[in-house]
Amino acid sequence: MSPPETLRIALDTADVEALAWGDTADPVALLLHGFPDSAWTWAKVGPALAAQGWRVIAPFARGYAPSSLARDDDYSIGSLVGDVIGIHRAVGADPRAVAVGHDWGGAVASAVSSSHPELFSRVVLIAIPPLPAIKALARPGLWPTLARQMPRSWYMAVLSVPILSEMLGDRLIRLLWRLWAPCSEVAEYRRRALESLNDRPRRRAAFSYYRAVWNPVYRRSREHRPEQQRAFRPPRNPVLFLQGADDTCGLERTGAHALEHLPPRSRRIVIDGAGHFAHLERPDIVVDHIVEYLSEGVTA
Repeated sequence: MSPPETLRIALDTADVEALAWGDTADPVALLLHGFPDSAWTWAKVGPALAAQGWRVIAPFARGYAPSSLARDDDYSIGSLVGDVIGIHRAVGADPRAVAVGHDWGGAVASAVSSSHPELFSRVVLIAIPPLPAIKALARPGLWPTLARQMPRSWYMAVLSVPILSEMLGDRLIRLLWRLWAPCSEVAEYRRRALESLNDRPRRRAAFSYYRAVWNPVYRRSREHRPEQQRAFRPPRNPVLFLQGADDTCGLERTGAHALEHLPPRSRRIVIDGAGHFAHLERPDIVVDHIVEYLSEGVTA
């Protein structure tokens, strides 16, 4: 694997560090990691996309070391979308850019596409359905799917309780890695993820991503209120949605209706032999799907 460059990007409310691969003249692929992970999760995908003509930027999300904690203490979806807008501007990306997100990074990519489709040509979501498809699970016709998914989503309720989740802290993160990625091949990525959440303030930040979604009294900045309000609307860029058939976090069937909430030229692919971290477990297959899909959307 090609060693990455390290970029430092000063945003209004956070200082972001990012890994980067590829030629600065190439169109930008912005890779967004999830929870509880780090930008190193893209160490296989990043160089592969760079070899295909992309300038790959993989930031550590606000709160995850070595990026800073949020100076405004806001970890809402709107603030995370604001970071993507700021990074897009800072690296000189143009409308050919693409966003690739795993887990929480996929949620952010979905929200960016719903509010600022002019920034990207295409979007790739890994593991997590687009946000409106998740919201739709509350419809009566999808209650059986929701009932099957809820036992897998117990950790969201735990993370939403400040005292409980912060008491569990590191033990909870290690447990989630064991449940979602039991294979030994991910050990190095797990180690890097634990380094990114290596103290209580950083774990609190990562846990606050969930609290900001569900808690009606969570203090959110006014600056990104429009992005917050549009987050659960359908993405407006064509989307490739990749799911691992054996995902132990989000059941494969929870994304079965995703295309109902996506624009034309979107696609859903289920990857056999892959779980929640499909890009680590089956990287060659994931990269092939991404490259094929993005090649359809790049313009000169």
